[in-house]
Amino acid sequence: MNEYLAFAQNVAKEAGEIMLKYFQLGGVKQKTKSDQSIVTIADEEINALVIKRVEETFPNLSVFGEEGSVNKSSKLIWACDPIDGTVPYAKGVPFCAFSLALVDDGTPVVGVVYDPFMKRLYSAVKGEGAFVNGKKISASKLPLSYDATVNIEWWPEADYDLDTAMHKLTMETQSYVLHGGSVVNAGALVAAGQYEACVFTGTKGKNVDIAALKVIVEEAGGKVTDLFGNDQRYDGDIKGAIISNGIVHQDILKYTKGLAMKP
Repeated sequence: MNEYLAFAQNVAKEAGEIMLKYFQLGGVKQKTKSDQSIVTIADEEINALVIKRVEETFPNLSVFGEEGSVNKSSKLIWACDPIDGTVPYAKGVPFCAFSLALVDDGTPVVGVVYDPFMKRLYSAVKGEGAFVNGKKISASKLPLSYDATVNIEWWPEADYDLDTAMHKLTMETQSYVLHGGSVVNAGALVAAGQYEACVFTGTKGKNVDIAALKVIVEEAGGKVTDLFGNDQRYDGDIKGAIISNGIVHQDILKYTKGLAMKP
């Protein structure tokens, strides 16, 4: 696993350089995809970089990228979100991150998240703990309360109406809620003990958002499941995600378990 981890860390640093190269406080030029989401030149360039580096180093492995994939029908795949938080990034807001995970038959075994603006390189290998810049990290021990912070990632076209459920959670627990715009960045902050949870409504093609967080957060002592408390595979579509310190997981499920997919 050390070879895979070193590879992912090196690619993450290259991706960070691309993110910084195009970033401007006045915004980054964007275009709209067929699903009405946006993409920038940096997203596309980083995705192409990941495919190139995998082809050079692990030519038999598949890449599942948000902006492009290569299917080698391999048991091991690299799942990549070149820039999670493209909207903040395109608006000139530095709350976004690169994410790359090695997934073994549906289970993430190596995860790397890089926030180039804060120079935070999060990484984990299954069974070996979680780290940021080489320093071991742990999830918080706080329950849902006035002192807790919960990040929510929801948008009107999402398959589940998460915002209504989370509004109820906020009102009843007094937890502080943020909508940062990047589940990867927020999820990494859960692993580092700075947030207590992040709840995500993404489904189609969104395994790339959560795969690295699955191993990083759980190696930090937290928990990652789908919106209904079930484990899930990360080599295909998912059913959203609850990313938590573990302590608040069941409490969040009280609000998400009744969610129904929109028709």
